[in-house]
Amino acid sequence: MSENMEKFRHLDGSDAVIDQEFIKVTFQHGGTPENIGANGCRIEDVIEVLQQKLLDFQGRELECKENATALYHLDLAREALLIRRRRREQQGVIGSRATHESADLVAK
Repeated sequence: MSENMEKFRHLDGSDAVIDQEFIKVTFQHGGTPENIGANGCRIEDVIEVLQQKLLDFQGRELECKENATALYHLDLAREALLIRRRRREQQGVIGSRATHESADLVAK
């Protein structure tokens, strides 16, 4: 990978830009202290787009139990990420590479 592309990789080695057929997503790269303002979307933003699409289906003839189940699980995922963000803020590590404590969560 070239040095120019390295800036588009997250700390865990995953890509900050996902560019596949019919899908292009640019994720936030770096914390706001490093990059003033947003330079991409968050995982929560992608979840919200998926929820809106499924809600649109649910409001028409495409309504089904499977869509409702998917919406339920997407809401759980969004809520878990919100809890993570709040904990990181409370523990003073938001926008940094430091880990946060999640003692009340069960490891899988």
